[in-house]
Amino acid sequence: MSLRTARSDIRLIAELLTTAEQEAHALGDAEPGAEHLLLAALHGPDASARVALAADAAAVRAAIAAVHADSLAAVGIEAPALSSASHPVAGVYRSEVSARDVFQRARVLSRGSRSGLRTAHVLIAAAEREHGTAALVLQRLGVDREAVITAATAAIAAP
Repeated sequence: MSLRTARSDIRLIAELLTTAEQEAHALGDAEPGAEHLLLAALHGPDASARVALAADAAAVRAAIAAVHADSLAAVGIEAPALSSASHPVAGVYRSEVSARDVFQRARVLSRGSRSGLRTAHVLIAAAEREHGTAALVLQRLGVDREAVITAATAAIAAP
């Protein structure tokens, strides 16, 4: 990996982690999960995730909120109204295990890529998850996980 690619990867990593944390807080979650990294990938500087997923960030955000509300309702709890107030992000980065797993898998996938880490790698890693909120979000959006993986792989290979 070239120094230029390594620098680009570091910038993308920082942007993805920061955005995932901001999205988690905006949705009322203390720590980002795989679903927040999925959402962060749609905000990324390269379009590979946006090209591969047939849903925009607003639709994904709404699906996350709906999945969370459904989960709470299943145990008899009404979902709180979302606050538009942003929570300040400070200190050591913390995330749920699902976010760490997705991020680590995306890094592994990117090792074979000449262009380094791309947002589509994060999308693939999230789509590979068979269980959890990210999988439920994709299901709620009516997205076939295998089709997303295929489209994301093609987006990475595109010039």
